[in-house]
Amino acid sequence: MMVTNYALPFVFEVPPRNPWEGQRTVELTIETVAPLSTADADLLQDNVFPFWMLASSGALSMEAGAQPHPAPEQPSFSGSAQSARFIFDGWRLDERASHCLLCLLLAAHADVPLKRVRISSAGLVPRPITVDPKLEEPYPQAPSKLPFPWSIEDSENDVRELQITFAAALSDEQWELVAGELTSAGIAIAAGAYGVAPVPPEDCGCLPSEDVEHSDNELRWALEKCRFHPAALEGLIGVCVSLHHHVAPIVGVTIT
Repeated sequence: MMVTNYALPFVFEVPPRNPWEGQRTVELTIETVAPLSTADADLLQDNVFPFWMLASSGALSMEAGAQPHPAPEQPSFSGSAQSARFIFDGWRLDERASHCLLCLLLAAHADVPLKRVRISSAGLVPRPITVDPKLEEPYPQAPSKLPFPWSIEDSENDVRELQITFAAALSDEQWELVAGELTSAGIAIAAGAYGVAPVPPEDCGCLPSEDVEHSDNELRWALEKCRFHPAALEGLIGVCVSLHHHVAPIVGVTIT
């Protein structure tokens, strides 16, 4: 069952086992303290949207080393007086992916106070998550066995660079697809999806470079002002696995 190291200002309930396995239909219900205005509903959607961007990029896959499933579809949204509901159909993620969603909702809470958040799926009864301030790895991690060699260098620098070597030169269309997936993941990381407790998630982002530099079969992409949890970099490894299977074979990845 999911565990967090954040002290929670609202109730957060999840099933006792991973609701994202088996391509289930998962429902996210958000109850607010006050009635929702149109602007409030838009803000909640804006904070959940990066979770979909992470999931669709491959950053939250539960089987990063295997042939991945098709990218998940964008969740549907509906709202009422004091609640919002999102439906996720057929997603397949690591159980700890929900912690990224929690961080994004903690960021939303600063503007739209939340009362209760519930992740549910048929046959799985949600209950409040456990809080463990000493938890060090609340997020999905890249498996050790991947279809290409990879490494993440230890660094206290607030600028990190992703370097990808593809098996062959890419077409313009392929470069566009690669840049789009990396940009999507970067937006979610910048939004605070990988918070470092007890720092508020909205203060745990980064500044992704707008330019994805590439030449022949080499790519470089920088993230500046990095204040996120190190697991965000492992999420980028997951993005690379998805690119390897869906866009072009990769022969090596390094994050400096």
